[in-house]
Amino acid sequence: MSLAGLSDEGWAMSETLRLLLALLDLGPRLKDLLGDKWPTYSDELLELAGRAGRGDDPAELRRTLDALVQRLLAETPAAELVRRAMQPAAPTISTETVVRRGRVPLPSQVVRPSTDDVTGIVTIPVFYGTDRARGGDAPASYYTGRRGEPAFGVAEVSVPTRGRDLGELTGPSWWRLEFSADPAKHVILKAVQPLGQDVFTPTLKDSLATADERDVLVFVHGYNVSFEDAARRAAQISVDLKFAGRTLLYSWASAADPKQYAVDEGTIEWSRDHFEAFLQLALTEIGAREVHVIAHSMGNRALINTLERATSWQLPAGAATLCQVVFAAPDIDRDRFVQLAAKFKGSARRCTLYASSRDVALMASKFVHGYPRAGEAGEALLVVDGVDTIDASLVDTSLVGLHHSYFGSKRSILNDMFSLIVQRLAPDQRFDLQAAGDALRKYWNYRS
Repeated sequence: MSLAGLSDEGWAMSETLRLLLALLDLGPRLKDLLGDKWPTYSDELLELAGRAGRGDDPAELRRTLDALVQRLLAETPAAELVRRAMQPAAPTISTETVVRRGRVPLPSQVVRPSTDDVTGIVTIPVFYGTDRARGGDAPASYYTGRRGEPAFGVAEVSVPTRGRDLGELTGPSWWRLEFSADPAKHVILKAVQPLGQDVFTPTLKDSLATADERDVLVFVHGYNVSFEDAARRAAQISVDLKFAGRTLLYSWASAADPKQYAVDEGTIEWSRDHFEAFLQLALTEIGAREVHVIAHSMGNRALINTLERATSWQLPAGAATLCQVVFAAPDIDRDRFVQLAAKFKGSARRCTLYASSRDVALMASKFVHGYPRAGEAGEALLVVDGVDTIDASLVDTSLVGLHHSYFGSKRSILNDMFSLIVQRLAPDQRFDLQAAGDALRKYWNYRS
């Protein structure tokens, strides 16, 4: 499928993201050219990147970006550079992937997944740990973007299994004239039940004992994510992977505001001890056989700092195995990842890094920090011993399907994660991957 085959909306968003990525990449040069005027433009570009990552109205994003570009074109020193960035790129051609997925029979209780075969809706219990402050009583506002004390509970999320693409985190959109959530179309956080740790642990243990597989999947979200969206994403990933164990979420106190990147950076560092305790609980206290972890974007900072210390943990006999660890588009300094990878080698059965040259959040992070991120592809692609690196630039690294149709591919890294986590296949056994690089720097990419 080429970009020419996209809908008008898809084509417009493709061009919007392409131009936004180009401007972010030009950040250092624009800063030199614009001097004191640059901070205002910088803030506006970062806010646009955050809105694009949330999947805001494509038409409104384009209007805002167009207005910003017109102002930049009026800045004589930067005008020629911006004009070059506006030149359209050649269409990207890729193929769709078909994944063989078996039906997973699921028990039906409040703390167990349930299915409605008539409506095509799966209800997933997401067992969570969080260090967010309490908010209101409604599920969507139950936890805020402020820091709080560690807390536990179960979030109940419904996920439609029909009419939704793999990886798509559907929700009502005013620009589609959808003003209320429809369980048959949208992923919905239905309820939040807080539990003290003394109740949470045995509840999760009992639920896991009834699962088809005694495995757990731990999801750690990235920057600019609310508790509501984190729970919805965790459930959506679980359903799309047909995961037969139990789904866990660690939701650190992201401000869920694209303008609060620096605040989120401080909070993820503050959260790492809380996440480490949550991961140890999953490994040692709930009767799990294997624990898999998926961290996305900035959430990788908590994961990688925990793995650095994991090799020194004294886990009790019978503890679970830390099996598949997935670094999805990690927003962490590339050189820092290299340092830590040497320390956490051997802490998990397999570590996999998905990199992309077209991830808007990573480009925004590089724009802020001035150094490559570990999740970048292209010239900065990171290959280290003990980690399988996959250049996923041809597919969607957002985990939740926000961008894949905009770039002409309906594939997501979730396709490959199914083979990795559920089927336990090495990269050379996964049909959609092909080896690249050389003997000293071997990595994998998607077949085009």
